[in-house]
Amino acid sequence: MARLANMVSSKGQTVGLIDKLAATCSLLRYGKATEVFHAEFGQNWTGDKIRKGDKATPEGVYKIIKKKNTGNTRYYKSLLLNYPNAEDKARFSAMIKKGLIPGNSKIGSLIEIHGEGGKGVSWTDGCIALSNADMDKVFQQCKVSTPVIIIGSQRTLNEYLK
Repeated sequence: MARLANMVSSKGQTVGLIDKLAATCSLLRYGKATEVFHAEFGQNWTGDKIRKGDKATPEGVYKIIKKKNTGNTRYYKSLLLNYPNAEDKARFSAMIKKGLIPGNSKIGSLIEIHGEGGKGVSWTDGCIALSNADMDKVFQQCKVSTPVIIIGSQRTLNEYLK
């Protein structure tokens, strides 16, 4: 995924990289982090989002589809992501077909990067929360169509074991 972030940002475009294990939201340009912010996630942040209500933060490649200022969102400010994307929908359908999740499950939606973070715990229903001051910076630097890559970790297991 880090290589994907480098490829996407090789043209100088801003890219958001969310690392769940490091609890960070980084803004990349030309493949290098220009700013790194503390992030908070869904209460069930360690896994990928499976279905609506699981309180998990999804992993994958997304893009910002809407910017919401204060008053247009329940939070301070927010950046709406295109979750579920085609990959998420295909995985969800396959899990239902294989009987891994109940057939009446819903996929979920409304995953955002939003303000009102800074609580020091994972508390969202699956979104990425930043402090309001950090949200101001991210909101200013990102536009509709900015890619956002959400990964479990940039570090490999071997790196953690050293």
